[in-house]
Amino acid sequence: MKKKYTKKRIAIFTDNFNVGGIQKSLVNLLNNNDYEKYDIDVYVANYENNFFDVNPNANIIRFNKTSSILKFIPFNVVYKIYNPIVLNKEYDLAIDFDSYQMHTAIGALKCKSKKKAIWIHNDIQIKIKEEFKYRILHFFFKDKYDYFDTYCAVSQGALDSFKEINKNKNKDKCYLVIPNYIDTKEIADKLKEKSDIKVDKEKVNIVTVGRLCHQKGIDIMLDNIKQLSNVRKDFHLYIIGDGDEKEKLIEQMKRLDLEQYVTFLGNQKNPFKYLKEMDLFYLSSRYEGQGMVILEAKSVGLDVLIPKHLEKYCPPIKGVDDVLLYLKKYKKSNKTKKFDDLNDYNNNIRKELNNLFDASNDK
Repeated sequence: MKKKYTKKRIAIFTDNFNVGGIQKSLVNLLNNNDYEKYDIDVYVANYENNFFDVNPNANIIRFNKTSSILKFIPFNVVYKIYNPIVLNKEYDLAIDFDSYQMHTAIGALKCKSKKKAIWIHNDIQIKIKEEFKYRILHFFFKDKYDYFDTYCAVSQGALDSFKEINKNKNKDKCYLVIPNYIDTKEIADKLKEKSDIKVDKEKVNIVTVGRLCHQKGIDIMLDNIKQLSNVRKDFHLYIIGDGDEKEKLIEQMKRLDLEQYVTFLGNQKNPFKYLKEMDLFYLSSRYEGQGMVILEAKSVGLDVLIPKHLEKYCPPIKGVDDVLLYLKKYKKSNKTKKFDDLNDYNNNIRKELNNLFDASNDK
């Protein structure tokens, strides 16, 4: 007699494991999954030049992506003509974790599974308003949301935005808030690595981490740093990350005569060896999904500065109304940084994920 398979089978579809917050949040999920209870197949369209190491317990499967031209064809049409190559295997739950690509959505929808879920990583309402390219792409792929059973947003702010965009549709579906898991064990290990830059401990050392793109508002940060330099000189800003706007931001730094106050460190496999040398983490995004880097900085023991409008994406961090005033008055602490394992936070996320995975049996 064939033994009944007792583990839950989960299929997760994503585009790549290159640099990015979505990729990092998926890596954290895979690193902290209970593989005694949940088998995970990860379908990846682009599995070259990975920035992150993927947990070996996750089964990596390559699948074919859509042609770029199909981005500009309505989703309902692409859904009919595109057939992703997936295993002939039945899953309890299929997830479009990427949520930005046609092929990850269709892959999750066309593989055999009892339930379908899609992750919401950003404030879609503001993203449509702020980014012309995304506005065009969203017009063509927006109907994909109708096919899913469950919507998982990484913050209440992201969920509220998604509901507003889709306020007249899918009212009978399941809506969840599942923030990103923060892998504090990995952070603790990476903190042991010695920094390869010399930081002036007499100064207030400020750091930010993220893609150098419009959303992250590094241009806003540089303008604030310029104003700060007019009233105090005892600080330095370190920018960790890369992106399409890097050259533009370097030109802005030079134009504002900030070379002595700002250092670009580029992408770093281990940003935490630099964070431990800093005093203050500063995020200046125009909008967010959640802002994992804030909690990562908190776990290292840094003070955290965010503007008031980011509060809804980053609980329990409190924002400030006047960022420049905060920077002018900020005094570095002489106390030893205390590591925070974010145990309660991560345990709650683990419960939410397990509930989602287990709910795939519900009819």
